[in-house]
Amino acid sequence: MRPTIVVGLGGSDGWHALAWATNEAATVGGRLVLCRACRPDSALAERGVTGSIRQLEVVDPALARAVGTARARLGGDRVDLRIGPGRPGQVLVEAAADADLAVIGPPARRTSGGLGSTAHHLAARAPCPVVVARPAGSARTAPFAGHVVVGVDDSPAARSALEFAYRYANAHRRPLVAVHVTVDRREDYWFDEAMLSTHFTAEPAGLALLAVEVELWMRKYPAVPTKRALYAGRPLPGVLRAASGASLLVVGDHGYGAAVRAILGTISDGVLDRADCPVAIVHALERRGATLAEVA
Repeated sequence: MRPTIVVGLGGSDGWHALAWATNEAATVGGRLVLCRACRPDSALAERGVTGSIRQLEVVDPALARAVGTARARLGGDRVDLRIGPGRPGQVLVEAAADADLAVIGPPARRTSGGLGSTAHHLAARAPCPVVVARPAGSARTAPFAGHVVVGVDDSPAARSALEFAYRYANAHRRPLVAVHVTVDRREDYWFDEAMLSTHFTAEPAGLALLAVEVELWMRKYPAVPTKRALYAGRPLPGVLRAASGASLLVVGDHGYGAAVRAILGTISDGVLDRADCPVAIVHALERRGATLAEVA
């Protein structure tokens, strides 16, 4: 069965989200669902799903081009269109209920805790992993440029993120770096499993945690080049520093409610806003996305 990827269209970055999702569907042999929210009384709500591409061009030319572009790349049998009346966040969460991955562009702006952003709404509530697609950063000389970077601690959410990251790295033939950020260090450190090279002056705290968390996935995906990194400081700045120039940053979401997110924010909210690369948000014990990259 083909994995299903839902992509939200709309906003200034809708085309970049479409390109990312289309490329992912091509890589894993997936099915793509283009999702667009609209007003209940609009012509798009009335005619968009049942009409032909020519009729859709009259109602929404940009959406018609998006459908045509995706079908030209993947084939018509692998691209569907879903139009839902209502608020974009709600429409996308409903569409993601049957999906293995949801993709959306980054927020143009945010309110306190990201509660006013469609991207934040989807990342917090979707039952599958969510990728916030943006161009990879230009820091080509950064230590982990081009890598899949995944934030690691000993939580269930981080373990789900680690699983997703290894599957993605394996499907896309990318090296992976597992990053743990700790306030117990003043200097950054990393260890290259392939080259067996170390970059630290004293045995760092947190090394044992990384070794335990990564070991299972290194055995399962021996073809994925792996590095383990300890970064100094607070979690959000450390993860962002490690992900400079990355091909994808993967973090777990611990599932805090709206009230906590609004007051304190979360690491996933922070990287969604501030990372200079695509970001995947993975919830604890999330299984629907587990098969996405296994197809490749």
